[in-house]
This record gives sequence, C-alpha cells and structure tokens, in this order.
Amino acid sequence: MKNEMNDIAVIAPSGDIDINTVPLLREQLDAVLDTETRRVIIGCQNVDFIDSSGLALLLSRTRQMVARGGVLSLANASPQILRIFQIAQLIDILHVTPADKPPLPVLAPDAMPRWSRTMKVPAGIEHLCECRRRVSELLDEVAMGDQARFDAALAAGEALSNAYDHGDGKDSLLSIRAYADRVVVEVRDRGCGFEIADDEEPEESEERGRGIRLMRMLMDSVEVRRRNDGVCGTSVRLVKLLDPVA
Repeated sequence: MKNEMNDIAVIAPSGDIDINTVPLLREQLDAVLDTETRRVIIGCQNVDFIDSSGLALLLSRTRQMVARGGVLSLANASPQILRIFQIAQLIDILHVTPADKPPLPVLAPDAMPRWSRTMKVPAGIEHLCECRRRVSELLDEVAMGDQARFDAALAAGEALSNAYDHGDGKDSLLSIRAYADRVVVEVRDRGCGFEIADDEEPEESEERGRGIRLMRMLMDSVEVRRRNDGVCGTSVRLVKLLDPVA
C-alpha cells in the first residue's frame, strides 16, 4: 500500500520484506523515485523480518534517495527489525525509528529555553510555503543533526497545513523553543478545535488522518489538544529530542 502526500510517500508493506515480497516493494519504490518525492517512509508495523535481499534493496534505494537530496527511512520498526539492522551494520546508514519510543524525559519546571521565536501565521493558504521556509530557517539555529532537522521541519509543515486547513491560518501562531535537550514546535490555530489522545489512532480517509500519523513517525512527542487559553482552536505541540553530543 502506498500513500502519497505532496513530496512525501508512505509505503506500508503488508508483511515481511523478503525474497518473495521484494519485487513488489522494488516496484513501489522505483515508482516513487520516478517522481519529485524527497521523502519516503516505509511503515514497518506489519514487518517482522527482513532478509538479505530486502536489506540490499533498502540500501540501494537509500543511496539513490541521498544522491538526489532526499531521505528514505523506516518507521515503527520492532526490536527484531532493529536487531537485524544492527547485525548487518546498517543502523547508522538507514534511518530507522523504533515502534516503541522511550518515554519523553520530563522537562524541569524551571528549565528555560536557550531561545524562542513566536510568529503570527499569515492568513491565506498561499502563504503556507513561506511559513514552512521560515520554520526551516529557525531550525537551522538549533544544534541538531540534518536528519533530525529535516524530520522536525516536515512535522511542523504538517501542523501548519492543519492550521490552514481548519482556519485558513487566520490568527494562528507558530512558536519554536530550543532547550538544551530538545526543540519544541507549537502551532495554535483558530479553527473549531480538535483533540486526540496520545494512544488514539486518527480516523483515516482518502484525504484525512495521515498528517497525525506522519508527525508521530517523525517526532518524539506529538500532542493535539484543544486550546486552553480561552480561544477556540487546536494546539499541536511537537517535540524533537536533540542528540546528547550536539
């Protein structure tokens, strides 16, 4: 199964990636490579095993994506899948996100951000692209790896898309706060207000529900809550932990 979202493609194999299923996955990946897609995410929620032919395919297509300035990553990987990549010594080459993320460390009540920026989101869907560019510029100021920065920018773009979808961006706010161990991105819109529990799966239709799934794949924490500041709307709070050596 393949879902395409602008310049992002999400492929979700229905079972193991082995010599039997590699031809289909190769066909799906090559179809994506024939487009301008810059990010390919392979959802591994149904994958329990990847054999050598699957590893070879993923490695070769990863190299092709990198050569064109894109990224191929695996999301929702089980501990067994992570172990396979460790044994094959590919864990540092392929970007793999585990299925069960560790709990987000609690931020100390007195922790102050190293810096913070807040901007009013301009109304009108035609401004979405410039807002995404502004997010990328701000994230360039954060001491984080290129991969983490790319993920955070993509997730923030999804949150901004929601703000425009639900309220045309009017009176929406974007804030980015950089702490010693994390970056926090928050988008608050003036739509009708929406909330989803952390363990709740969003309903997915032809055009809806994929944004939250994608943000969860990319970030360490995603909170979607109704605003509690007396204003009707939704607050999307995204957290990306920084590399300890950064």
